[in-house]
Order: sequence, then C-alpha cells, then structure tokens
Amino acid sequence: MFLTQSGGFIIKPISRLLGAILSLLYRGLNAIGVESIGIAIILFTLIVRLIIFPLMYKQNRSSKIMSMIQPEINKATKKYRGKTDQQSMMEVQRITKEIQSKYGVSMTSGCLTSLIQLPIFLALYRVIQNIPAYVPKVYDMYKPIAVAIQNNTKAQEALTTVTADAGKQVALAMNSIDYNNTNTVIDVLANFSEKMWNNLANALGNTGDVVNAMFVNNNVDNINHVNNFFGLNLTEVPGFAFRAAIIIPILSLIFQFLSMKVTNVQTSDDPTQQATMGTMKTMMYIMPIFSFFVCVNVPCGVGLYWAVGAFISFITTICTNAYFKHCDMDKILEKSMAKAAKKNAKKKKKNKKSFMEKMQEAAYGQASSSSSDERKVENGVKNASLKSYSSNTMKSGNDAGTKYRAGSLASKANIMQNYNNDKDK
Repeated sequence: MFLTQSGGFIIKPISRLLGAILSLLYRGLNAIGVESIGIAIILFTLIVRLIIFPLMYKQNRSSKIMSMIQPEINKATKKYRGKTDQQSMMEVQRITKEIQSKYGVSMTSGCLTSLIQLPIFLALYRVIQNIPAYVPKVYDMYKPIAVAIQNNTKAQEALTTVTADAGKQVALAMNSIDYNNTNTVIDVLANFSEKMWNNLANALGNTGDVVNAMFVNNNVDNINHVNNFFGLNLTEVPGFAFRAAIIIPILSLIFQFLSMKVTNVQTSDDPTQQATMGTMKTMMYIMPIFSFFVCVNVPCGVGLYWAVGAFISFITTICTNAYFKHCDMDKILEKSMAKAAKKNAKKKKKNKKSFMEKMQEAAYGQASSSSSDERKVENGVKNASLKSYSSNTMKSGNDAGTKYRAGSLASKANIMQNYNNDKDK
C-alpha cells in the first residue's frame, strides 16, 4: 500500500523528489558514522523550509505592506462605516481592492502561499510516515525479514497475533497486507517498536527462518538503532498515554502557538476582511491544538517533522519581522507600487477583468456603467492616497518604536492611522 509510493498525479512525483533528498541526507550521515533517521528528518525539514522560505518571505512582505496601507483604505471607505447593506459592502470591497491593486497586494496572497505548501506537506507526510519506501538503505534492513515471513505460514499467523492490538496505523497496514507482495509486509514491519520485534520472536519460539533473518546481520538491532532518537522510537505512536513520546506532540503545540503568535494579524473596517481576520485570530489557538492531536496519533517521526517545522517557522518569522522593522518601508512601498503599476497597465491593455470584478458587475447588474464606477473609485482612492496626505507637525511614526523618514509614505500612513484613532475616541 505505502511502499508502492502511490499518492496521485501531484503528490507522487513530489514525494519521490523529497524522498530522494531524505535518502541522500541519510546516506551522507551514514558515511560519517551517524545512522539516525531522526537527525536526517531534522536536516530534511530545514532544507524543505529553506526551499519554501521565499514564499513565506513574500507573504510576510505582503502583510507588512497591508498594515501600511490600511489607514488609506480606512479613510477611503469611512463613509461606508457601519453600513451593512449589500451595495455599501460591495463598494467597500471595490475600493479596498482598488487600493490593494495599486500597491500590488491582496488579502488572498497568504491563501495562495498556503495552497502551494499543501501538496508539499502531504508529500512530506507520506515520505516520513513510510521511510523504507524512499530510503533504500533502510528498506534493505527490512527486506530479508519480510521475505522470510512470506514463505512461512506460522510466521504469518504470529504476525497477525502480535499486531492485533498494536494501534490504528498497524491495523491499517495489516488490512492491506498481501503476502505475495514484499512491500506490503514491510509496510507492517515499518511500524514495529522494539517490544513488537521481541513479541514476534517469542511467538515463533525464538527459532526458525524468520528469527534468523531478524538477527542475522543484526537487522532488527540496526532498525531499532536507526529509528532511535534520544531514546524515542520514531515508529512509535505517542497516543494519550503518559510516556516519553508525548514530548513531541507537546513541543509541536508550543512551537505552533509561538509561530502563530508572532505572525501579524491586520485590522480593517471592511466587514468581510474583519471576518477573515477574526478567523485568523481564532486559528492562532486552533492550529496548535490541532497540531497536538495530529502528532499524538501519528508516528513520532511525523511529529518530529511537524514540531521542527513549527520551530523553524517561529524563528524565521521573528527574523523577517526584525528585518522589516529596521528596513526602509517607504522604498518597499514604492517598489511595490511601480511593479503593480506595470502589471495593472498590461492587464488594462489586454482588457482583462478579475473574477472579483466580474462578480461585482454581476451583483450590480450594470456592466455598462462600469467605467463610471471605476472613476468614482479612482477619485475615492486618489483623495485618500498616502501621497496626498501631509502633516507639518509629525516627523516620525510612533508605532512600536518604529521610525519613519519625514515625508515618506510609511510616515504618512502612520500619521493617518493616528489621526483616525484620535478622531474615533
């Protein structure tokens, strides 16, 4: 089932690529005398996170720009504040999208990043859950034992007995076992803890071809050694029992919470965006709990990947936040605007409309008057523009100690936000 590396048109090739990376890491560690799947998983997680870092950076950059242009959006949509009729809400969305388009950002940019990461995560899950399928050196440790079981009816009966109460993961593998297929037997054995190996040997009276295959060339000892990570067996499923393996789900919960905590969540007057942002805040507490329950019910190797990934995400988010805090946001805004202007010009030249624009026209039922609506939006955006806003009294922002260059877009955004806040009091 698992060792056939099935997984669909998209997941399968990604799994093979990531599996090749994990196998290469394991061989490299093995060459220097470090035989540990746990360390290979940590290095593997680090490499994968580095690969997807540009996506995470882009998402954080978009989030920072969104925070800077929010005062402009608030001012442009102020007259619609508190109105819940469909036309007002659609107008808020229209103006918001227009301003966001001007700066080259979008509320859905983070969703796109998450969607791109989804197949990568699913592929990673498959690789780490079924390491023998992707790491030939580990596969070779299991193969002699699996072949011996295939040729021994008594051993097959003993295998059924030993795995009877071994948990959901083993039961799933046993349901798909085919004794004519070596890979399906290895699928079952790949979930064996040290205790289960001993139980199988005892059930066979510690004699016979299967027992010989287990201990010839120290196959079982090598398997246990490779799967051992600071006293934890990476094939073990922690469950809710109070034992050492529970530390991985706990660490996963902690790191996931810290990672979500340092992620910026924006504020907005747009009811639609408020709902989205409210959901994001809720996810800050749901995701760590979800992470804990997942890691409790999967092998420790999978939980190790999840916990290490959350920790790396926490560190990289702190670093990118520090970077954006000390960099010139005005230059970033200007570059983003210039890039967006070129993109919007090409789009306008080709007369392309986004899905949202088409939906808005359908909702209003007045496609013929779209040019008038666009002029109205452009005027609203122009009047609220950061560039048209000035102040002779404030020279720097006071947002969390961040300093802005006098007269810069970033400074004006902060001034506008303070002005709106003071007026609302």
